[in-house]
Amino acid sequence: MKSVAALAQTPRAYHTEIRAVGQEHVPCALAILREVSQWLAHRGLPGWTECDLQKADLPSQCAAGNLILGFTHGKPAACMLLQSSDSLYWPRAARGSALYLHKLAVSRAHAGCGWGPRMISWAKIDTRRRGIRRLRLDTWVDSPLVELYEAHGFRRLDSVPHLESGSLLYRMECRLQARW
Repeated sequence: MKSVAALAQTPRAYHTEIRAVGQEHVPCALAILREVSQWLAHRGLPGWTECDLQKADLPSQCAAGNLILGFTHGKPAACMLLQSSDSLYWPRAARGSALYLHKLAVSRAHAGCGWGPRMISWAKIDTRRRGIRRLRLDTWVDSPLVELYEAHGFRRLDSVPHLESGSLLYRMECRLQARW
């Protein structure tokens, strides 16, 4: 699988890598997602249910090259899905008009180490590399990630939160320059 170059702000001594991964990494990604889900639940914040994680179908996401992991010293630290379409939250979007960031999660052992911003930056770089100018996502209204996403150039597209499966969500988009 291809890896986008390490970000400039990452110290060399930190030994980080972000890349699309294969089936062998599905258990690692699920472990990170479940750990974050439990952490969110203990804090009374919205998170993924086990049903949500099953619907994500990580093996098929791997086959499509959509499962992205961040590694520190060769060990998984963060994960996300970067998909070419999202028919649930963006049903009217033209194919190829955007990439869709989903299930961004950082293992608690690596929380506070810059993995959220690093993964978002990687997604932006990969989106541009593919010649696409929009990166989109959806996130829970009460999520602390709303501020993180806004700090990284995403803006809310809905004046009223989107209701999906009983959860209030913001649909957000970051418009990217053709070249950086």
